[in-house]
Amino acid sequence: MSLLLSALLSSLIPVGVEGIKQFIVAKTGGVKATTVAEQIQLDNAEIERLKALAALDNPGGTPRQWIIDLRASSRYLAAWACIGLGAWFVTLPQLSPVGGELISVAFGFLFGTRLVSFTKK
Repeated sequence: MSLLLSALLSSLIPVGVEGIKQFIVAKTGGVKATTVAEQIQLDNAEIERLKALAALDNPGGTPRQWIIDLRASSRYLAAWACIGLGAWFVTLPQLSPVGGELISVAFGFLFGTRLVSFTKK
């Protein structure tokens, strides 16, 4: 159990660091341009960042259709795998709480927006 806890904590460290950075940016207002030229440089840097992110998601050449379909459905396949793994964990006494959490997180990912929009009607 301590191995699982250490793995979870080590995976949350980058999230915590990013949260602290975003909190600081929110409180200080982030980088602000003082001249038009600086604003143009900031905008160009943002455009280049978005281009780099788009290039990461765009494979070179034309991939086969099954690869495109697998990439498109990978989050949903992972969510269903979490539900299956969580259902197995629920049967084990030591991992029952973890299994319940796995199922609830994946279920919320799959059906959460539909449930929220249904309750707002």
